[in-house]
Amino acid sequence: MLTPTFISTASLSSETKASIARIQQRLVDAQTELATGRHADVGLTLGAQTGVAVSLRQDIAQIQSIKDTNSIVLTRMQGSQAALNTLATTSQTFLNALTPAQSTGTMPDTILQQAQAAMQSFQDQLNSSLNGQYLFAGINSDVKPLDDFFGDPPPASTQAVNAAFVAKFGMSPDDPNVSSISASDMQDFLNNEFADLFSDTNWSANWSEASDKPVNSRISRTETANTSVTANDAAFRQLAQAFTMVAGLGFQNLDSATQKVVMQQATQLVSNGIGGLTKVQSFLGVTQQRVSDANDQIDTQIDFLNRSIDGLESVDTAEVTTQISDLSTALEAAYSVTNRLSNLSIMDFLS
Repeated sequence: MLTPTFISTASLSSETKASIARIQQRLVDAQTELATGRHADVGLTLGAQTGVAVSLRQDIAQIQSIKDTNSIVLTRMQGSQAALNTLATTSQTFLNALTPAQSTGTMPDTILQQAQAAMQSFQDQLNSSLNGQYLFAGINSDVKPLDDFFGDPPPASTQAVNAAFVAKFGMSPDDPNVSSISASDMQDFLNNEFADLFSDTNWSANWSEASDKPVNSRISRTETANTSVTANDAAFRQLAQAFTMVAGLGFQNLDSATQKVVMQQATQLVSNGIGGLTKVQSFLGVTQQRVSDANDQIDTQIDFLNRSIDGLESVDTAEVTTQISDLSTALEAAYSVTNRLSNLSIMDFLS
């Protein structure tokens, strides 16, 4: 015997409304996917593969961080190159003045002033900074490498020069009697006591606060590079030695023969220093290219990783467009059924 089943219009209406809600949510998800090009709920769609997408994004964040750091590194090296260019120009100008002065009898005061200007520029360039970080201080980037040689009170460098001069000649560099110093005695002083002031030990003790260790930067996942040069480089010490022997040893009061000895020695040192600057600039140039190449590799890696993520998370927009159309049709049909159910009445079936 069959048992009759009774279905009320209320239950039919309730089920239809639930169906409409489900279709609406699927339609919202589809519209989101069409707008973003990605699954509306990546975790639900990918399941266990969600971890792969997360890992890929972490990889992108890591190498993007390296690239961001490389941008700062390149800016620092560009600043260093600019300072080195200025220093090279200053040094060449001084050399151009020294060379003819040895034979033409240029006024000593003129050579002295050029040496002082060169020394001041030397200090200014090696004390160059960017965002509070000194470019030529090595890993001691928060410390200014050089004190002002002409400062008051005199820094350790000036005191060391004066002490060595007094110990050798029994008078200070600003004593007018320095005119009595012979060329041979001055040559001996320049080759020994004075030269020793610029040795590794004395340079670090009296002249420079820079570290011998340059800044070492990670420029890619697998590569690091020294991305700075320090004020302790031999080229800088040679230039400081040349500028100081003219600017700090009473040059204007020396005998002409003694002046010539000083100028000859300074000429050799400046020439060597300029050659050293060229090597330093070349080193930085090669490193700049390495960083640029590393950035290019990072861009390629990021592009590959993004395409891998797209392969996991992206949707077929044509398929989604069709799905939206189908869902819209289904929604309209559901609305129609709901409307018809709401208009049903028992009175319509009673005669």
